[in-house]
Amino acid sequence: MSKDTTSEGVTFNDVFMFFIAVPLVLLWVGFAGFVIHTGLGNSEVLDNIEAYTTLIAILGGPALLIIKDALDVWKQEQAEKTAFYKVKAQAVIDYNDAAQKQAQMIEANDQAHDQTMDKNVATIAKKK
Repeated sequence: MSKDTTSEGVTFNDVFMFFIAVPLVLLWVGFAGFVIHTGLGNSEVLDNIEAYTTLIAILGGPALLIIKDALDVWKQEQAEKTAFYKVKAQAVIDYNDAAQKQAQMIEANDQAHDQTMDKNVATIAKKK
């Protein structure tokens, strides 16, 4: 079987997920963790915790909506790729099955031909 030379293309959503969405989520979670960690040891942060919580909510609300939509599109692309690979794998299985059946048919025809030839040779030898 020949080697498949086509490659999967990198889509805009792949780039968006790995260069924008993932760092945004990590930054968001990191900032929230920083506020919690700093708040445990610093009473000034606890005094202003409402401001920090509001900032996290302001940053997180729109970011969460954008990320959710991007994740939905990315999941759909991944599902399409998976479906494509299932179809491709079934095509390879069908091709191999047909090739095996053809090889078996050729071998059976060769054996039938050899038997017919042997029978004809034996018939001719008996007549002489």
